[in-house]
Amino acid sequence: MACRFDDLGWFQFKRLCTTILEAAGIEQDQWYGRLASAVAVVTDGLDVPNVRTLPGPTVVLVAWVRQRGHPAARLRALVDQTLDDWHQHAPRSLAVVTNAGVAVDALAVDGVETVVLDAAWLSDAVEAGPNLRLREPALLGACDLPDLVREELRGLARVFVRTRAYELAVAALVRHGFAVLTGPPEMGKTAIARMIGLAKLTDGWELHECLRPDELWSSFARDRAQVFVADDAFGSTEYRPDAAERWSVELPRVLQAMDERHWLIWTSRPAPLKAGLRRIHREHGVERFPQPAQVEVDATDLSVEEKALILFRHAKAAALAERDVALVQTHGWTIVDHAHFTPERIRRFVERLPSLEADRDLEDVVAEAIREPTAAMRASLRALPPEYRSLLIGLLDVPPGPVGDRDLAAATRRHARTGLSAPLAELVDRLADHFLRRIGEGEVTWVHPSWRDLLIDELAGDDDARGAFLRMCSLDGLLLALSTEGGAAGERVLPLLRRDADWDLAAEAAARLIPALDEPATTRLLTALREARATAGGVELDALSGEALRSVARRWNARGEPAPVGSLERWFEVAATLERPPERPDVARTWIELLPTVSLDLTSSEERAQLDEWLALTSVLRLYAPVALVDFEFPERQVETTRAIVAGARAALCDPESRRELAELMRRLGRTIPAVADDAFDLADELAGDQPKEPATTALRPLSEELQRLLEAPFAPTRGDATLVAHVLRDL
Repeated sequence: MACRFDDLGWFQFKRLCTTILEAAGIEQDQWYGRLASAVAVVTDGLDVPNVRTLPGPTVVLVAWVRQRGHPAARLRALVDQTLDDWHQHAPRSLAVVTNAGVAVDALAVDGVETVVLDAAWLSDAVEAGPNLRLREPALLGACDLPDLVREELRGLARVFVRTRAYELAVAALVRHGFAVLTGPPEMGKTAIARMIGLAKLTDGWELHECLRPDELWSSFARDRAQVFVADDAFGSTEYRPDAAERWSVELPRVLQAMDERHWLIWTSRPAPLKAGLRRIHREHGVERFPQPAQVEVDATDLSVEEKALILFRHAKAAALAERDVALVQTHGWTIVDHAHFTPERIRRFVERLPSLEADRDLEDVVAEAIREPTAAMRASLRALPPEYRSLLIGLLDVPPGPVGDRDLAAATRRHARTGLSAPLAELVDRLADHFLRRIGEGEVTWVHPSWRDLLIDELAGDDDARGAFLRMCSLDGLLLALSTEGGAAGERVLPLLRRDADWDLAAEAAARLIPALDEPATTRLLTALREARATAGGVELDALSGEALRSVARRWNARGEPAPVGSLERWFEVAATLERPPERPDVARTWIELLPTVSLDLTSSEERAQLDEWLALTSVLRLYAPVALVDFEFPERQVETTRAIVAGARAALCDPESRRELAELMRRLGRTIPAVADDAFDLADELAGDQPKEPATTALRPLSEELQRLLEAPFAPTRGDATLVAHVLRDL
């Protein structure tokens, strides 16, 4: 089995070699890494498989070198540097494991017996080691595969990266013959299952992919080694919410059939697995059947190194031109650190690179390619039955972030044109891991932000669905319609207000909702209007804003209660943007309610908050309604009161917790009432005086033996995440 180890790059080559050398007794924690090499020292010598036994101490050097230029010279320099670093061990032998075709004479060192374990030796190890191919699946993309392997799997092998989820799945299969891969779409669940199947295929096993249990049973043979991949949820054109239940029902029979020569890998949601295992444990006991945690593998999280290697493998397999390689290397951290990174989107991004125009900003291209939903995502959303779609639309009509089941149920019923065929919890469960995920007990959120963006785009493009949403929406739905800077790149503005009919429905929604809003909700609406007017314009937005302001003012006036200062400020901010603003609300009741008195006790946090609110109100009115301050005879009528407040504030000096807050209040009071400014500023300076703090001391602990050993090893530069990505991509 000839292998192209140059395709692996340093990071994967090192992992392969250290795995192979475990057979020679070198454990993973014995290796010390540099940027282009790894070294282990074996005191008692090394028995090199299929070569000979080397006398100890033996220095083992793993080195991947580029074939361009002078690989022999670079490898020679690495050998000399390594022997110099480890000279204190007085090595008698040296084993160099490398991808380069370099003769042993070129690396010989006087007094040190040297062997070169090159690509031919490594290829023999790969061909003779089916478990090695299972542990290190990247090999399958760098080696010649049997003719029976279909092209789809060959292409997957060229870009696949072993992840933590892959390792856990293999461990579950070895122990139980069964593993369940969970997580959102595009995270590689199906790829993991297929690569495990491909590795076993090279060991003489059969690989069968099946959507339904009956397909498994039609292929099952007790006398043949077989691996089954059950991909129950993710087709290329649809998402079948109830498909997992078929496997759950068949789980007892399936598990009884699985053994060391029959494996099943199921990509599913956690709930059907747990329900099926609960039923098995109830009916058959727990002794012979695994617990969910023993077979469930979450494919969600990818480390920075795994993401970097995924990008590397896709770019390497694409055989990019020099310009495109440079673009990937230059912007590697931007790509890897993107919030919407998935293996599928990286594949799409790399495919687009050769067609990029030279003058395009790659930052924009990265954002476009990675944030945009894939065709499979759009297809699965559009294929959803109406009640599931209503549930997702309901999730647009609640506050952002995790939402409780009760609030989601209410929103779903608002938007469901027909009744629900099952309890909400059951519907959520069927969408979990693909569209939704559970957060703790009784809360639901999107499995990935791009699902929300996609649904908004779909809703925005459907006149009937958009109108139905606006007709039934709550405040949160109206805020979505008025939102700006939405979407992954902040490009979405007023997404649900596309035509005159939409504006009419939005105005009706505002008129329906405003009379019943509490003050925090009122502030949210006014803030949304302010932000919308800062970004967009037009007579429709003018009309909606003006009518909303009139409705809010009428409600405040009718209730005869003081309005929160924050809400008043938002009201005036929106009104100031209108050519013909509505009549302002009556602010007299708010002024009277907040107006401080000489008995104000500033040792009380509640009364300090009242003074803070009054000062804020005076700032708002000075800016937007100065005539109101004239009516209130401000500031003349407040001079004596505020002078008494400053004098009384000195009593708060004994309360260290309030000193800084009170100092800021005094400064604001001085700026608001010039007649008391000198006394207020003097008191603020006195209050703000800080006492020096004692420096903190820490007792040093003795170093552990492990840390001492690491410190005594030759220096290996540490790498931050961005640097790690750069080092992975330099091997392109």
